Amino acid sequence: MDIELPLPKDADAIARVAKGAGVFTSEELDVVQEMVDAYFNPEPRDDHTFVIYRNGDPNSIAGFACYGPTPLAQGIWDLYWICVDRPHQAMGIGGVLLENIENQVRARGGRAIYLETSSSPEYQPARDFYQRHGYECAARFSDFYAPGEDKIVYRKSLV
Repeated sequence: MDIELPLPKDADAIARVAKGAGVFTSEELDVVQEMVDAYFNPEPRDDHTFVIYRNGDPNSIAGFACYGPTPLAQGIWDLYWICVDRPHQAMGIGGVLLENIENQVRARGGRAIYLETSSSPEYQPARDFYQRHGYECAARFSDFYAPGEDKIVYRKSLV
């Protein structure tokens, strides 16, 4: 398996993969960059971590994910980002990243993973992906991101 923790030299490639996925807004891409910058900040962090999928090439990243423990919630984790570069989509990389995260969270005593996504048509493949991997809709907030664009929260129990 080609999943590992990223190195600082991988920061630009993570941003490139996020942009190359073709679904994130410029504001969302800014948040990815902020989280990458915070992750590589010399100050130790325990609020989120990144994992990357190299697909056999030590100099190339085909996908990444970012997750972390939910503050003030015992055994609950958030999946912030999971992203596969467009040329590598539909090859199972997202599923491998997700399985790795679930195993890591279980090993740390995690009870469940939550994630949020948009109801917009662009995010339908993401919603289908999560449902195929056993995530269920836990909540829906109408008109959250914009009029007509709901926030959908998915949950998967790990126990």
